[in-house]
Amino acid sequence: MKKLIIAISSAMLLATSAFSMDLRPSVGISGNMAVYAATGTEENFNEAGSAVDTTTDEHGAFVAEFGSIFVEAALNDVVSFGVDYVPMDFETPENISNEDNPNQRSVSARFDDLTTVYAKLNVPLGGTYLKVGYSTADVTSNENGGSGNSYGNDQTDGLTVGLGYNHEVAGGLSVRLEVTGTDFSDVTVDNGQTNKTKITVKEMIGARGTLSIVKSF
Repeated sequence: MKKLIIAISSAMLLATSAFSMDLRPSVGISGNMAVYAATGTEENFNEAGSAVDTTTDEHGAFVAEFGSIFVEAALNDVVSFGVDYVPMDFETPENISNEDNPNQRSVSARFDDLTTVYAKLNVPLGGTYLKVGYSTADVTSNENGGSGNSYGNDQTDGLTVGLGYNHEVAGGLSVRLEVTGTDFSDVTVDNGQTNKTKITVKEMIGARGTLSIVKSF
């Protein structure tokens, strides 16, 4: 929720600045298909919580589809700044351990408020542009079965870079197609017990294809 307020405030600031400084604001709506991959490490501590008894590493990937909205302000014909916000959540597949046993447990993670603040740089190749930005998201862990203990939540962020093409249609309308990649920071949560289970998601990367409709003023 905090990042939603920040995103809206940033969008309003960009739009207000654009109008007050006679810049060129734009708003857009996007459809996205993304692939995310990471390595998950589960560490189970002893009863005293002083040492790790067992460690399990797993690598996984999943596909997510979601919409997003954005607002931009063009400083000139080359440089624009913007904020992109995903108003919906998406989840990883469930990781199931001790399957078909009384202590079967499934764990998944939900990503909320994925927000990217970025700069868009037009290059002299038709409508081609480069994008560089900073992305953040809230990560909520979900557990079913097992200990019944709840895991904490965390936040991840990272550098986003991309390449896109903007095709102007008419009346300030344009269509964009872009591909971006993000290298996210590690996420670590545990169940808060002395003989805790700690889960770390690391080496998390994402690739995102985006189709946008843009209105410039």
